[in-house]
Amino acid sequence: MKEFSLLRLGGRPVPEDVRLLATAQWEGRGHPFERFGITILEPGAQHPLTDFSYLGEKERADPDIMANCAASAQMATYLMAVAQDEDSNVYGYWLHPEQRTDRNPPPVVKVDSELTYWELGGRTFAEACLYDIAFDDDALFAEVSAALADLHVPVSAGSREGLGELSADPAPEEVHRRLYYAERERLGLPGES
Repeated sequence: MKEFSLLRLGGRPVPEDVRLLATAQWEGRGHPFERFGITILEPGAQHPLTDFSYLGEKERADPDIMANCAASAQMATYLMAVAQDEDSNVYGYWLHPEQRTDRNPPPVVKVDSELTYWELGGRTFAEACLYDIAFDDDALFAEVSAALADLHVPVSAGSREGLGELSADPAPEEVHRRLYYAERERLGLPGES
């Protein structure tokens, strides 16, 4: 957990729910989110927002794509990636320097493969993942909540609507947009119109 704290969370303490989920996964006992393809990242794994190995030569020659990649890499300093799913969605804590510091833990954000940022409900990492997968399925919410309880991971509400939200401020989508247009201008492309 020390390595996870240092490499995944910038030295911040590992929240208890993340510790329980990671331990269950790494010990081979599994956790309920694995059923939905969500796995806790290994401590030393590359930050998913900085992995551009999938880009071909043609994409790497496109300055617009490279501006977006540069913005994504900068976003990795604000989004502490904790988990990823089989569709390349990334789940992590939003820790922008302008974010209110009284939020403990900070809001959880999901980034999809198109670099769209989604603020998730819930007050913990586990609740945010539950919020994301349950949609309007109350039976699924109850089932996953019970499986989390078996791991001693509490859920503070009996439904998705009851989880509440910790808003990310500034909004990750807006921060990415500003970084993207700044990179476009740096590369000699037209800025924001």
